[in-house]
Amino acid sequence: MIETRMTVSKAVSISALTVFLCTTLTVPAMFGGAIITTGNTSLGVNDQGHLNFAGSGPGGPGTYGVFRAGVGDAISPGCFCEGWGVAVTASGIRTSGFVNMSSGNGGVGAGSFGSTSSTATSIVSLTGAPVTVEHLYGPSLVTDVFQAQVRITNNGSDPLSDLVYRRVMDWDVPPTTFREYVTHQGVTANLESAGGNVRYASDNGFASSNPLSPAGSVVASTVNSDFDRSGPADHGSVFDFAFGDLAPGGTRIFNIFYGSRDSRAGAEAAVAALGANVVSFGQSSGTGGFTSGTPATFLFAFGGVGGIEPGTNPNVPILPFVPAPATFVFPAPPPRRWFDPPFVDSFFYELLGGALFTEVGTPPLSFGFGDVDIEVDGSVIATLAPGSFFSFPTPVAKFRISGISPKADAGDPTAFPTFLDWTGTATELRMTGDVGIDATIPEPSTFVLTAGASLILAIRFRRLSNRKKYTRA
Repeated sequence: MIETRMTVSKAVSISALTVFLCTTLTVPAMFGGAIITTGNTSLGVNDQGHLNFAGSGPGGPGTYGVFRAGVGDAISPGCFCEGWGVAVTASGIRTSGFVNMSSGNGGVGAGSFGSTSSTATSIVSLTGAPVTVEHLYGPSLVTDVFQAQVRITNNGSDPLSDLVYRRVMDWDVPPTTFREYVTHQGVTANLESAGGNVRYASDNGFASSNPLSPAGSVVASTVNSDFDRSGPADHGSVFDFAFGDLAPGGTRIFNIFYGSRDSRAGAEAAVAALGANVVSFGQSSGTGGFTSGTPATFLFAFGGVGGIEPGTNPNVPILPFVPAPATFVFPAPPPRRWFDPPFVDSFFYELLGGALFTEVGTPPLSFGFGDVDIEVDGSVIATLAPGSFFSFPTPVAKFRISGISPKADAGDPTAFPTFLDWTGTATELRMTGDVGIDATIPEPSTFVLTAGASLILAIRFRRLSNRKKYTRA
């Protein structure tokens, strides 16, 4: 494993946290960052985790924010306004750290960065509080869409209060840059007053990334509301998410999704498949832009911001990265969480880094699955009914769950969230299906719905509102 440690602004490194990224190390000549690609979408990721990185990518030399092949970049024209910020109260003092190429940086210290052709990981620290902020970018379960898993950790010995994360970006959707339609979905349902994590949202893509600065709006009616195809205008999105207190050693996890599809329908299918809570769509005001969202609809979405942290509930499991067909990777996973890949009828579960599984649990009966077998070294050691938990007599590094049936349920299609606990520290959790399927959702325009392909598409769509709430005792 290659590892180099210096300040984020000057160097590129890979930590043990992101072993799965280490296939190829990309080191830009001037400063840290990378252009990464999945399907038709490319992101330009700076070494501090924000977008708009200059380099040579699929469209040639230039600055890459959220780029779609054959269409262009949807956030870099005009200004490099994409960025993030974190604010906390530590020892009674409110402090923040933030990065943005246009509105400025502050309160962010040393860290590390690593990348491959399709993944990038940024780890930085705040200077005013014992906090690290990690952004892990990689291919999501949906073609042309990246997942960025965000992890905010309290490394101190005292609790931190009122943790807030801000993300801001300015849509400049081609071919009508500076005159696009913007849509927000899921905002009102996930406001703090409704039990979610949204403290503030608007269309002001030019806001400061500092959560301590007022975000404002371009159009007043977009504040803390859902709206459809506002514009055309030069605007974007800003979201503040409030996550409450963070105990010493605690980590708050959630997901950001950045990507593009060839239509509005395709973008809506993508965010539904990923279980996003809050969504921003950017559409051109050119021919077909308002109605069908062609030639492309760009998406910026969040998962795990509906008041339930990913992994603490089978309805909101931790989603994997997809480095290869039927292989699903969870880097540096936390124990005692629910994890959820798409599935065939059986999966191998494996921990890397020396950790050993101690317990496994199956989703409750409401998910519609029957009994499954737990196998170790080819022998069945237990049969679990829905909603059951099994402690391994001797901890193991690898086991298999077989007999998952049905593979998809027409009434409530879903994947198979699995509860896992272990001893030790895992650098990676890997789930591998027995059958080599490509468990992603292709573009609708190029996707012929054969019986097998329909199954792959169906297993990612969820009707979460119809599921019963479930909490591990």
